[in-house]
Amino acid sequence: MALLFPCVLFFCDLFTGRFLLTERDLGPYFIPPRFFWVESIKNWDFPLWNPYQFTGHPFFANPQHAIFYPFHGLFFLLPFDLAFNAVIILHFFLGGFFTYLLLRDLKAQFPGAVIAGMTFMLGGYLLSIHSLLNSLLSVVWTPLIMMYFRRALASPGWKNEVVTAFWVTVSFLGGGVEIVYGNFGILGFMMFLSDHPASQVRPKIGLRAKAGSGFRALAVMTAAFILLSAVQLIPFLELYQHSIRGQGISYSEATIWSFAPKDFLLFFLPDPYGYFLDMTKYWTTQCWLKTLYTGGLPFILSLIYFALGRGRKLYLSLMIFSLFLSLGHHNPLYSWVFQYVPFFNGIRYPVKFLYIFILILSITAGLGFDRMVSLQKEGAMGRKKHLLSLGALACGLILLFLYFGQKEVGAFLVKHGIDSPRYNHAAANLYNAQRFFFYLVLFFLILRVGHEVEWKRWIKVLLVFFLTADLFGNMGFFGKDLTADYFRKTRILEIISADPGHFRTFATGKTTALDARILVAESPFLDVFKEKHLPSMDMLYRVHNLWGIEVLGLKRGEDLYKAFTESPSISATNLIDLYGVKYVISVTSLDDPRFELIYARLDGLEGAREELLRQSTVKLYRVRDPFPRAWLVKNYRVMEGPAILSAVSDKAFRPDQEVLLEEEPKWEKRARPHSAPQGRPDLLSPRTEIISESNNRLDLRVEAPEDALLVVSDSYFPGWKARVTPLGSNESSAGREEGEKRILRGNYHFRALPLNAGAYEVRFSYEPGSFKLGGLISLLTIGAICGFFLNARKRKRP
Repeated sequence: MALLFPCVLFFCDLFTGRFLLTERDLGPYFIPPRFFWVESIKNWDFPLWNPYQFTGHPFFANPQHAIFYPFHGLFFLLPFDLAFNAVIILHFFLGGFFTYLLLRDLKAQFPGAVIAGMTFMLGGYLLSIHSLLNSLLSVVWTPLIMMYFRRALASPGWKNEVVTAFWVTVSFLGGGVEIVYGNFGILGFMMFLSDHPASQVRPKIGLRAKAGSGFRALAVMTAAFILLSAVQLIPFLELYQHSIRGQGISYSEATIWSFAPKDFLLFFLPDPYGYFLDMTKYWTTQCWLKTLYTGGLPFILSLIYFALGRGRKLYLSLMIFSLFLSLGHHNPLYSWVFQYVPFFNGIRYPVKFLYIFILILSITAGLGFDRMVSLQKEGAMGRKKHLLSLGALACGLILLFLYFGQKEVGAFLVKHGIDSPRYNHAAANLYNAQRFFFYLVLFFLILRVGHEVEWKRWIKVLLVFFLTADLFGNMGFFGKDLTADYFRKTRILEIISADPGHFRTFATGKTTALDARILVAESPFLDVFKEKHLPSMDMLYRVHNLWGIEVLGLKRGEDLYKAFTESPSISATNLIDLYGVKYVISVTSLDDPRFELIYARLDGLEGAREELLRQSTVKLYRVRDPFPRAWLVKNYRVMEGPAILSAVSDKAFRPDQEVLLEEEPKWEKRARPHSAPQGRPDLLSPRTEIISESNNRLDLRVEAPEDALLVVSDSYFPGWKARVTPLGSNESSAGREEGEKRILRGNYHFRALPLNAGAYEVRFSYEPGSFKLGGLISLLTIGAICGFFLNARKRKRP
């Protein structure tokens, strides 16, 4: 209750109505895919594949969607909005509770364990990553992982290693791959420097023996983790190989949002630099963490621990390790890490590794309080307690100076440029500084009085109360919107979703850019945001979009989209046809007569219609004679991948006349068409029809008067299979049985299938071997572990 009640109270604003937490990445990035997969599973359509973004994209393989994460079972017990909020709030509590359990396992007393749990739970880090669900769902398990690995080091065997692997697997299923990677770093340090009580069980061992024992525990745990997580790990590795991260990203992209040394001030003052006052600072400064505010007490108690505690090497090493990684490009050695340490060339935002520093700060704060109380009982504090009085006096004098001289101090700050836009408003920073020193005075006084009254229960309660009150200064650092408002369609989406056809939409880059202004009548932020029509939002309504928001986008899809969007205009290539686009959302007027303006968001705007249309108002265009998503062509050319990308990006390329392949197609005992186009080929698209579509399947009816290639503008990816069933009784198809055909990569990123003349029903189905193999390995491992523990339990019975 000491942790649960403050956690619920912290989010009490959510209980005044049907709200949904929507801040930052939650609204566009996390809610739509979660809603998509929850609704898919409820409709018995498991989302291995997402057909609504990127012309189709592997869905389950991305761990960030966290489909198998245990606590996501709440989505099937509660309405979506309540479950979504509950998952976030629950993980704040779990972060604090698991830290509390770790402190108790370290033999800390109840107050110290609560202080550690409260610091981690309500500190700025967890609050910042509440909108970065993959990090939140993974990082809260770190204390539990440390606790059981410590036990594994103390009592080598199998049990604790396997339990540790289970918690690492749960953390991985939460989607924070980088967090799991960082946790292995923590375990590596524990292997050498852990303060586990092995000496209580056996004679004191040296560093080499300790490392050997630790290496065995780590190896067993790692093997068990790989086997347990195989159902998610193997598909993830397959996707990673084909994604934009597979060959690494640039150093500049990888080190965006590095922790700058000046950002240490964020631990004590909320947003002193005004990062969130000006969107131009968003990418140029560290904005991944919205706030780091932790207050003064955890730092005071942590310093006491490092000055007077035992077993400090491990925690100090972990803090240094965390800062080393978090500094990113501010660390001259990080380029070496980026270049030589596996997977680091695919990891962005180094500041996320600051979670280790925050957790260790929380742990050492709890241990520091425990150490201070024990020294007081032993009478060993001596003159050290007078430092607390001096701290209270010094902070009190600074507080009085800031309070009574606030006009003069404020004027001084403004005069020397310590004001907006370079910093936060001087008045805001001055108020936050006064608040910080006020709590410092309180903490120093309480710590001093605690020694005088021999740390009776009431003074411990008072200390925890004021720590909680201080951390509640972060309260309100989360955004929310009414659930009904979030899910309400814009007028544009109403028009698009009313069209029953099989097509894709496209919102231009200028429309979707979050830092670009669009012209709409004065409206709430959510309405303006929705008018930008980010591709990910289309998943809420199952509208197909040629693009999306995804950290593991396919490399070829990214290449093609870049060629499309970097062309001089939307009409400069024929890629709009290749994508199968019927509707275009744009703030720029499209003068090409092929695009018909059917709607513009002009409500509430003053001015002539023609003048408003020339401005950055949101407009919906319909493509006249849109190209289908599936069609037939006779002619093909075989080229290398880069040459195909260049060719399809040229205006001369006609997708209705030929398909560009990377290998020779094969027909069943038929003479193949000419490999070079001769004369005008027939367009056979009227003889292709999409019968039905689900997440992992696409059914078509095809009539081919002659041997041809079926081209589908859906992403090519390993795991897709094509089964062809002949229809009718014509000579070309009679007597043939249903069979599986090999899918070719066509037009750089899409699918092509050779078909002999005849009528067919063609079924494309996504059946990834990586998922089947991973699922089998995980199930066998779970069965083996359960059998091992049941057998061990039987042996213990008399």
